[in-house]
Amino acid sequence: MKISVVIPSSNGARFLVPCLEALRKTRIGAGDALEPIVVDNGSSDGTASLLAQYPEVKALVFPKPLGFARANNAAREIATGDVVCFLNNDTRVEPGWMERPLQIFARDARVTGVGSKLLFMHEYVPVRFSLPQGTRIRIGSVFRGPLDEKVRRSSGACNGWIRDQGTVYVPLPVPQIDPPLATVPVLQLLESDGSLRGAAVSTADGTAHRIERLPAIVPIELPARTVRLIQNAGNFLNERCEGGDVGSGEEDQPGRYATEEIVPAICGAEMSVRREALDAAGWFPDYYRVYYEDVDLCLRLRSRGGLLVFCPSSVVNHYHTGTNREWSPRFVENVARSSFLFASRYGSARQITRSIQDRLGHARNELLHGRGWTAAAGTRGFLSALPALRKTFALRIQDSLRSTRIPAPALLAAGRSPYQQPR
Repeated sequence: MKISVVIPSSNGARFLVPCLEALRKTRIGAGDALEPIVVDNGSSDGTASLLAQYPEVKALVFPKPLGFARANNAAREIATGDVVCFLNNDTRVEPGWMERPLQIFARDARVTGVGSKLLFMHEYVPVRFSLPQGTRIRIGSVFRGPLDEKVRRSSGACNGWIRDQGTVYVPLPVPQIDPPLATVPVLQLLESDGSLRGAAVSTADGTAHRIERLPAIVPIELPARTVRLIQNAGNFLNERCEGGDVGSGEEDQPGRYATEEIVPAICGAEMSVRREALDAAGWFPDYYRVYYEDVDLCLRLRSRGGLLVFCPSSVVNHYHTGTNREWSPRFVENVARSSFLFASRYGSARQITRSIQDRLGHARNELLHGRGWTAAAGTRGFLSALPALRKTFALRIQDSLRSTRIPAPALLAAGRSPYQQPR
């Protein structure tokens, strides 16, 4: 098979070198071939000169940003592969990432899409808490810089409060991408809202330290034992028409998400799709700016009878939100816009109404709790979605007039099931 690997990049030069170098190390069969395609999505950071160092890459250059969906769709005219793999620029594939997906495509015509197991690219030092029931501790900055955005809790959230037997995961810089550490990272414990009797914290060496008073600090001694965290093991869709990452923030342990499964949707950070099925589905919908276009495409692939398979032996490391900074106003705005458009495209009248109510209620709560910037960003996203409703509702009408329409509620409710390859 020939695999066209489409990589959109907007001012992502610092990610492209590790991405393309890893791609060069891909193991494929003697009769297989990779066709790397980079869509320079309005970059002004020297991406064009960088790509000149990779003669095997087909480059499409656009003077202004197109958005994620349109940038990927721009490769439609020059991609010649039997399979099209959409790959984010802030990823680094493992050498064997394409071996099993190609086997699945070759042996099972029912499968139209295969998704990798995505791991956060950072290695993490776990800091584990043991707190009395009902007590929470608020965590402060670790690095006093951009790397703080990559600090995660066992619940999957960043910073904020920790409770019970929770864990804070402190990231180590990724070589070639993050600047090296200037000082030893220190986890700040700011305040609690309960008793500290018996409270303790243990760092990577397993030694428990009592927490007797706050504020306090916990030095992260390096080198230390590290863990890897899952970023995505397939996508889920809930009853509110909201999508998310299965397994996000969980430790990547043996046996965890280790089985090939049929899933409702796979992540656009790395998704491989048969070209024939992709053309029939129409590639990515362009009414999104970024986010949810992958789930939308997956629904249309499945509506035509195709299976989507999560393939855990295909491992891809993902820096995550390399272009669109996590929990920034732009991030919040884009998620709010795209999630509402997705609900308007596929949800029931009740789900759409609830989506509107949830967004208005969320904005109210954010304002009451002094986080006006997130309320403003979410409201901007919701309002900016309104002009695109004409298109999503027109597509709903088209679906209803066709002899075969997308059974959205059934597809949204579908869970995971073991994948069995036909004999």
